[in-house]
Formats: sequence, C-alpha cells, structure tokens
Amino acid sequence: MIRLLLLLLALATSAAAQTARVLSGEHDDFTRLVIELPGPVGWTLGRTGTGYGFAIQADMQPQYDLTGVWQRIPRTRLASLEADPGGGALVMGLGCDCHVFPFEYRPGVVVLDIKPGPAPAGSAFEAPFAGAASSVAEMEEEPTAYDWIASRKAEAGARPTATLPLPLETGAVSLEPLRDELLEQIARGAADGIVDMELPGKPPKVAGVDRAALPWSNIRIGAEPGLMVTDAYDDGAPPDSDCADPAQLDLPAWGRETAPEDLLAAARSGLYGEFDAPDPQAIRQAVRRLLFLGFGAEARQTVELLGIAGQDRELDLLRSMARLIDGEADPQTPFADMLGCEGPAALWAALARDRLPPGPNANRDAILQAFLALPAHLRRHLGPILAEKFLARDDAEAARMIRDAIERTPQADPVTVALMDARAELEGGDAMAAQAHAEAAVALDGDRATGLVALVEAHLLTLDPLGAEPVEALLALRGETAGASEGAGVDRAAVLALALSGQTVAAFRDPDAIGQVLADLWRVAASRASDDDFLTEAVLPAAAVPPSVSPETAVAVADRLLALGFPDAAQAWLGPSTRDDPPERRRLAARSALGVGDARGAIALTEGLHDADTEALRAEALLQLGDLPGAEKALAATGDTAASARLGPWKGDWAALDPTLPGPWQQATEGLAVAPVDDPSGPLGRGEQAIAASAASRAAIEALLSSVAAPSVE
Repeated sequence: MIRLLLLLLALATSAAAQTARVLSGEHDDFTRLVIELPGPVGWTLGRTGTGYGFAIQADMQPQYDLTGVWQRIPRTRLASLEADPGGGALVMGLGCDCHVFPFEYRPGVVVLDIKPGPAPAGSAFEAPFAGAASSVAEMEEEPTAYDWIASRKAEAGARPTATLPLPLETGAVSLEPLRDELLEQIARGAADGIVDMELPGKPPKVAGVDRAALPWSNIRIGAEPGLMVTDAYDDGAPPDSDCADPAQLDLPAWGRETAPEDLLAAARSGLYGEFDAPDPQAIRQAVRRLLFLGFGAEARQTVELLGIAGQDRELDLLRSMARLIDGEADPQTPFADMLGCEGPAALWAALARDRLPPGPNANRDAILQAFLALPAHLRRHLGPILAEKFLARDDAEAARMIRDAIERTPQADPVTVALMDARAELEGGDAMAAQAHAEAAVALDGDRATGLVALVEAHLLTLDPLGAEPVEALLALRGETAGASEGAGVDRAAVLALALSGQTVAAFRDPDAIGQVLADLWRVAASRASDDDFLTEAVLPAAAVPPSVSPETAVAVADRLLALGFPDAAQAWLGPSTRDDPPERRRLAARSALGVGDARGAIALTEGLHDADTEALRAEALLQLGDLPGAEKALAATGDTAASARLGPWKGDWAALDPTLPGPWQQATEGLAVAPVDDPSGPLGRGEQAIAASAASRAAIEALLSSVAAPSVE
C-alpha cells in the first residue's frame, strides 16, 4: 500500500512539473481564460490584493505558458497575468470592477470567466487566496516597480486623456525609433537627477470601449446560453494567433501605380543613415519594393544588411517571401502553420509547401484571392507553381481559375498557358487533349523542358510512338538541368522518350532507368519494342528476379512472351499464382503451364473459372492428358460446336464422324472404307482399285491440309 501511495505521489509530482497552457478569448460581456492543466488535478481560486490567484492542489505548480494570452484580449478587464515567482501560482490583476467565475470544462481544463460587477452572494471564490505557498495573498494594490519599456504601449492605449488616435496613422513611417530615443533620454535624465518622475498609480477605468472592429479571435468552450461551441484546433488547423497580419504581407500595395524603374531606384537609395549605419525602416521599404518587382535574391541581400536574422518576425516573413518568389525551398519558413489563415498568409504558406493537404486545412478561397490580387508579372511567375499544387490536390477548378488569370494578364506567355492546359488534362486522364496541348507548347518553344516532359507523359498514357526530335532535345537538356528542380523530370522523360521512339535497348541501358522510371519503361517495352529488343530484355536468366513493376505490366510482358513461344520466361514474370489472383492472370499462368507441358497444373489454375476462354484452355489441357471425353465436354461448354466436332477424328471412329465436319475431312475418311471381299475383278483389278484409293486419299489429305490456315509470322 505504501508503494502504491508513493507511486501516485510521484506521478502527481511529475504531472505538476509539466507545462499548463493558458488560452484567452474576448467576448462582449466577459473575458475568458482557459487553463489546460497537464492532467486531472484539484485546484483553488481566491482573492488577492490586486485580483485573484489560481493554483493546483499539488506540491509543485506547473509552468504556465502565457505566450499567446495578450494576442487575443485587451487589458481592460484583465490588466496583468503572471506566475508568482515565489510559489508558482497564477496571479491575475484586474483592471475593472469585476469578478472571476470559474468552472471545470472537463478534467484537466479549467475555464475562468472575468465578468463585470460584484460576485454572486456567497461565492466561495471570494475568500482570500490560500493556494501555493507564496506572498500572493499579501500583494498590495500599488506595484513596487514600473517597467517603462514593457508598459508604454499598454499605458498609451489606456490613457483617456490622449487627444490623438493611437496608434498614429503614420503610413510607411515608423515612430518606434523616436519613442525608443525619448525613453532612453528621459531615463538618463532621471538617473542624473535632472528629471523628476512619479510612479503611476492604478490606471483609471476606461468606459465605453468599442471592440466591434478589433481583430481578436474568440474561444468558446462549453455550452452556455447564446454561445456556440467550436474547436480552435479542428482538423489540425493552426491557431489564429500564428497568422501574420495581412498589412505586413500586402505586396500589391508596395509598388502599385509606380513605374518599375522608379521602384528599383527607390529600393537602392537611402539605405544608410547617420554614421553610415543601416536605416531599418528604409531597408524594410526597399525589401518590399524588390519583392513587388519579383527580385527575390536582391531582397534577401537587402534584408541581411540589418544582420538580425530570427529576431524580427516581419523581416523573417519578408525573407521567406523572397525565397519563395525565386522558387526556392525554405525549411525554416514562418508560413509553415498559416495555410488555414485568412489573407495573403495562406498564399505564401501554400507556396512554401511541397503539396497542399486534402480537406479543410488549406484556406482555398484565401489562397486564390491573394493570388488574384498579385501584380500581373508575379501572377505569370507564380501561377504555374500554384496550379500544379492544386492539380496534385485534385482541385482542377482552382487550377483552371489560376490558368484563366494568367491568360488575362498583359503579355501572357502562350507556352505557359498551353503547358498548364496539358498538365490539367494529364491529371484529368484525357491523354489525347493533353497530348494536343503539349504538342502546341513544344511547337511554340521546343527548348523548354516542361513542355517536352509534358509531351512525353501524354504519350506515355496512350503509348503512341514519339518522333526523334523530342528525344534529341531532351538528351541535350539533361546536362543543362542537372541538379535543378526540373532535372529529375527531364531524366525520366529522356528514358521514356527513347523507348517511345523505338530505341528500347538504349533506354534500358540508360543509368536513370531505375525505380518508377524502369517500371514505366517496361510498360512501354511490352507494347512498343520490337520482338528482338523485347526478348533481349524480357527473357531473364534462370536465377534472375523480375523487376518491380505493376501487376498489369507483369501480365502484359508475360502475355507477349507467351505469344512469342517462351512460356518458361512468362512464368518467371508471373511468379506463383493462386485462386485469389484475377482471372486474366490465372488464365495466363495456366497457358504458361500448358506451354511447358504441365497440363495438370494448368487445370488446377483454371479451377473455379467457367468462361468460354477458360473452358477452351481446359479442353486443350485435357487433350494433352488424353482425356478425350473430358475435352469434348469442355469444348461443348464453350458453345463452339465446330471445335467439338473436330474431336471426332481423334477417337478413330471414322464411321461415326460428325456430319458437320468440313468437306475435306469427309473426303479424307472415304478412302478408309474397307473394300468388299467378293470383288470379282481379280488381283489386277483390286490393285488398280488400291492405287486409285491411294491417289484419292492423297488428294483428300492435301485438300485437308490446305484448308488449314498457316500461322501468321510477323
């Protein structure tokens, strides 16, 4: 029993030492805090000198994660929130005449609602806080210290005497350097005794705050009257707090109605201020202008002038946009979790991903709206990349909208439009339409890798032969695209183009004929290769393992090998067959077994199949075993009466031949009739009759043989 208690105590202590995340939400009548504790545990709430204290009933308090609290709520009801450094309790300072009403949403999740007015009569949560051992309960109304840097924004928003709307509408000009300089000089004056400073008291109450236009997101937990229950993290969507401010990503506004040469000149001037120090605001503005022009590499170089990588969220966003504009991957992109956001952040998050996930996690409408708002040159540049991602997501409608937007832009590239049409048709499975669009793109620009690749992929769907010109162009492009993003596609297309143009041996000897490329190459070879080239590659050594191809391709290769008279090689491609295999594969395996003399194995493979082709195959196996009645029964099941009648000569009963047999058979059997024994013609007469019968039999046999068509030889 003691061991069990010690184990429970250890588990409780371990759970308490974990992190408790605190979420927030602003509503019309109350402010809500949601505390996600590490696990089910008791808790307490009580009054302190400045507001309330919250703690769990354990020896050790959790580490409270408060990073996202102030991104969703103002400081009107909840003025401060911190963990007590002494005991670890959560301390709430109120900025209004309010009370806290707690309830447990589910075990381990506690909700604290801060509501205006006095607490309900007899509320147990109005008693003095007696939670974790600390000095929280004895806190005084007045703070003991004042941090000018950390509090200036909150104080500026709370002063009712301010005569100007804050923040000031300064446009592209930032007042942050001026504020920082003023605070630094005032602090130095106070330290030197030149400036007298008073510690501010409690901020006065601010009435009539209008929150209708504020962009804060709501968190609603639990079923309460007038509230809708939602899940902030439904389907893995990132929280709204991770979404970038649309104003920071308003790329269309960074160069609208300004000539490109003027933008470029402005981006190169005024980057340095006094003492040749980089001007942060000028550099930000220059980066925005370069991004508008589509100069990603230049924008990254300009950002690095500040040398504060990873320390400024806005600069990190601009830096990632620069890489994405240049088509580069950005593993550290800050857009990683913004695919479900509203505004331009969703577009850049989509460009940062290799593929778009299915389902509602991607904000499709926001992505398309942000794309359509881009300047024309960026729509032309980024559109094909974005359309490809939507096609991979099976969203042909979105890809079509992007294609139409590109086509409507001034100086639209017809090759790009044709290639997008080809890719859309390829994804839709219309090989002929894809081939037509790809041919149009190659005719307009035969040196563009993407057009040649699309042409080969379209021919691969139909297995139509390909001319020599695309093959030569692809082979020439392989050196130019080596190591580039399109290099793998060009290498694959070159191998398949060799096979589609009849150069099967060269395709198989290509070093890139591996993996999926080799599997697709075998599909082409089974259909397009000459017999000699096909047999050179398909007839494998005795101990060789067949390449990894699709079941359909393996059947096609085996079928052609069997047609060419190589049943043992066909068996190597098919491998072991069972009754669970598709009927086509079982019939092919049975034909291969029959070809190597395994009639019993062929009959076993056709067991349970009763279609006409299988019955004919079974009859052939029974004939090989000498079971003429069984073969006759199998042929009768096929409905082929002529084939069944042809079994009559196998029985040797010439007098009972089926009259439906062709005339040559009837003529051949007439000579087998026995001559009458009482023939008075004598030996010479009987000899003449025998010679005449022999000549007639010879003529009948020749007629019978000539009635059988010779096998076709290709």
